[in-house]
Parts: sequence; structure tokens; C-alpha cells
Amino acid sequence: MTRRLLSRLAGLAQPVLWRLRRPQGEITLALRNWTAVAALAGALLWYLSGPTAEAAMALAALASLLAAGLAWAYILARGVTGQRALRYAAMQVGEELEEVIRLQNASPLPVVWAEVKDDSDLPGYTVSSVRSIDAGGALQWRAHALCTRRGHFTLGRWTLRLSDPFGLFLVEQHYREPQTLVVYPPLAALPRTLLPHTPTLGEQQLLRQPLPAETVNAITIRPHVPGDPLRRIHWRTTARRAAPFTKIFEPEATHRVWLIADFDPVVQGGSADDSTEELLVLLAASLAARLQQQRLAAGLLAAQGAETVIVPPRPGLAHVWEHLRTLAPLHPAPDTPSLPELLARAQALVSARDLVIVLTASLHPAWPPALMRTAQRGVRAETILIDPASFGMAGAAQAFLPVLAGLGVPARVVRKGEVKPLSAVYGTLRRWEFMTLGTGRAVAVQTPRAAPSLEAQLASLQALSR
Repeated sequence: MTRRLLSRLAGLAQPVLWRLRRPQGEITLALRNWTAVAALAGALLWYLSGPTAEAAMALAALASLLAAGLAWAYILARGVTGQRALRYAAMQVGEELEEVIRLQNASPLPVVWAEVKDDSDLPGYTVSSVRSIDAGGALQWRAHALCTRRGHFTLGRWTLRLSDPFGLFLVEQHYREPQTLVVYPPLAALPRTLLPHTPTLGEQQLLRQPLPAETVNAITIRPHVPGDPLRRIHWRTTARRAAPFTKIFEPEATHRVWLIADFDPVVQGGSADDSTEELLVLLAASLAARLQQQRLAAGLLAAQGAETVIVPPRPGLAHVWEHLRTLAPLHPAPDTPSLPELLARAQALVSARDLVIVLTASLHPAWPPALMRTAQRGVRAETILIDPASFGMAGAAQAFLPVLAGLGVPARVVRKGEVKPLSAVYGTLRRWEFMTLGTGRAVAVQTPRAAPSLEAQLASLQALSR
């Protein structure tokens, strides 16, 4: 209510006089200062009460000032344009990105004041500034930033604000073409003790065919989730239950593994890079990459707030990037379900012969029984416990191992600092580096990374597997 009231008051204070909608946004021209309007109204009353030469001169001067300011602002609104172009994009933490911002003034009037207001959400990055442009001229500059955090970020949704020299009218050009930037989480070389050691069901040898396949035997069904092929829908169950259901086939050459990551904020500890949250993402991303390298179909189940995040299990290195893109923006958030609730949601996804690996820092006794209810349907279960004590929280994961051992669930403990991210796992960190020649000329010996291709991404993961 407060925001709506303030926006309405702002609209009354700066009424829009002209509006133009374009594909990339819209342009508005609004009255910025009421002082000249009030003075003009006063001069008009003065002239009407007694038409003197002084009143006529004041009325004409104020009317000319308003007309000149309005014409100036209108010409700038039609003649000035802005453009942003992402020249170099960051792919991993520690890399540098660069944008080029260009303002073009095609009008015969100079721009004495142009403000760029940026709504980008990349930490530590903005292109907001105040500039001036000559008549018929252009202005270009570059904005740099080092990416220090993983996540999905938006570059764009920016506003160019112009004004006449008298400050009476305001022109706003809204550009609504944001560009999404993904900074992938790091990967780690996991020790063998953290890899699944439960024997997998079915064959692990390669078939003599170009692609891994499934048998024609459907062993169960489950509710349909986004990403499931439509050809696998079980139409009889779908018609009977009035909701789409998907057939699950018996695997032939691959094994399905579900990674269940617990982002419940109640069990998180530490800060910044030294936190259970970052270790959780590091383990989930590294396990997904390692399992895919072993030709297993890895899936992911997590939750951020009330939203359930699902990556269906599929084999192949190309599928790793879906895991990385999904894990990049995940953070503990309010209303995130607890681990028992997340495991209850997993029951509709996992099926017989699947392997479930739970990644959590929770030592609450309520979630092991929930895990066993999931495993009662022929599902294998393993656990990787993040030790809360190593992050300065109460409870030791080692004391929780007998609880899981009594249920027949293999568990491993990971402490702070035991699993460290690899530096430049997606290739050498790319930043601007210059070298000065003997002549005094500076040349670039390295530039930031251009937008990576799928081939380059696959080559990075294949290099990591070696």
C-alpha cells in the first residue's frame, strides 16, 4: 500500500505529457519542475488583473521558457538512443566480464545531462553514471567487473534519463531487454570414499550401440515432471487419475542416481565461501559431473523456498551443464521445506532400482525414517553428512553415524576444508592482462572469455575427467 501511494504521488508530481512505446522499451516525457508553471499561472493572473507592459513581458518570458524547455526535451527524446552490448562474459568465479555502453545523439541539440540508471543484480557491478553528449555526437565507454559469486544474474533493464538545460522536463528511456548471465559453481576432485560404493543393479558394461538405451519393460509409474518425454506418458493411469503419469522403464546400460540436496536454512552454518551451503553445492555439482563421466544417469532434487527444483536423470556429459545451471542460483531461503518433507516429495520421483544420495548437514532424527520410507520400494539409499561441528555449530556428524548404520544406510562425513574447489576448472581464468613493449605501446596478452560454446564446455569436463 505504501509503495502504491508513493508511486501515485510521484505520478501527480511528475505528470507524463508524452509517451512512445517501442519493442525494446518505452519513452516518456514528464513535467519535472512545477515552479515555472506556477510562475506562469501567477503572471497570467497578474496580466488579467491589470494588463500592464511588465505583466505582458513576464507572461511572454515564462511561456517562452516553458515552450523552449518542452521542445528541447521532445527533440532529445526522439534523437537520443542508448545501447548496451556484453562483449565478454564470465563463466566461473574469478573471471572478468565487460560491457560496452553507447549513447548516440542524432539531434541538433546538445545533451547537458544524461543519467544512466542500471538495474543489474550482479554483485559489485553497475553502469550507472552521469554523462553529457555534444550535438550530433556519440559517447561510448566500457564497464568491467570481477564475478565473485556463483548464480544467475541479470544485466540490463536500465533507464536513460535526459533533461532540458532549464531542468523543467524529464525524459526517461526505459530499456527492457535484460541479458541473463550464469556464473557456474566450482567443481572438486572428489576422493573415492565419497563416491557411491553400493553395487549398482543391472549391467555397467557398454552396449554395442551408439546410444545408451532402456528396455521395453516398464517397471512402475510416477507423476509427470517437466522434462519427461511425452512418449512415456501412461495414458490409462493419466485418464483414471486426471493427471499426467510417466512410465519408468527398467534400465539396461545405465543406472539412475538421485542427488537430494538439503538447503533448509535451519541447518546451515558458516559464512561466504566457508559455509555449509557452498560445500553442499560443491559436493552436488562434483558428484553430478563424476557420475555422468561414469555413464550413469544423475538427477537432482532440491528446494528453494516453496519451489521444488528437479533435474531429471539423464546420462551424458552434456547433461552436466543442466545440473550446474540449476545449482548456480540455489541458496537457503525462508519457507524451504525440511529434509523429511523433501524426502516425501522424492517418493513420487524415484523408482525401484534407483540410488538416492542425500547431501545434508542435518542431524535431526526425523529424516532417517523418512529416507527409509523412500527406500522401502526397492530404492537404495546413501548419505553424505556435512559435519556441523567443523563449521562452529552444535552437533557432530560422527555421533550420528550409528543411527544411519542401524538402518543399513551407508554414510560418509565431510568436514570443513576436506573438499576444496579446483581453480579454473572450466579453463584458465580470463581477465585483461597487458604487456608494455619496448616502444612504450601496451598490448593485450589476454582478454576475458567470450560466451562459451557447448563444444568448449564439453572439452572442459572431459579434461577434468582425465
